Amino acid sequence: MHAPRQDQILPLAVGGVAAAALGTVPLHRLPRPLRIAYVVIPGALTAVLTYAAFGKPGQRPARDAGSAPLTAAAVETRDEAETVGETAGADDPAGSAHEGEDEDENEGEDAGEDEVPTSQGFRLVLSLGLGSLLVGAGAAAIWVDHRIEDALRSRGVPAPRLIMGLATGLITVAITASDTDESGHASHSDS
Repeated sequence: MHAPRQDQILPLAVGGVAAAALGTVPLHRLPRPLRIAYVVIPGALTAVLTYAAFGKPGQRPARDAGSAPLTAAAVETRDEAETVGETAGADDPAGSAHEGEDEDENEGEDAGEDEVPTSQGFRLVLSLGLGSLLVGAGAAAIWVDHRIEDALRSRGVPAPRLIMGLATGLITVAITASDTDESGHASHSDS
């Protein structure tokens, strides 16, 4: 791992301190309503956002941000190409017979491309499944947090929550710096 650039040091430090502070919070000792909220809210948000991301049933999902939007110039170019194709077909009677076949072939290719089932049942099962997975992960996090604290206490560690917080902060900084380093190398290798 390379040393972080100067513009990365402050965000890494702030993120590490915030993670360390949150790591000192004993999740298993929170009041029951807060523990329930800690577990249920992220799962519910995930379920709702996943359900909404697919749009209305039967509607094709929106293309991702990586695909280029259809601009006015592209529309004009496409319209001109269709117009030229129509006039060529009018001059050539045999060309007009083949024109319909090409359209059918293209429609079949477009229909199969990026087709995702968006039925009501699929959307509901996927949303509830992902939400439940996140709820389970939140509950497991509270259980693991409690077990780690108990293990540190049984080994005579004087301030287990402080140790857990520091470890959380260090792990957060290391992972963030590693991700930043990898994305930095990727952008430098492209140029």
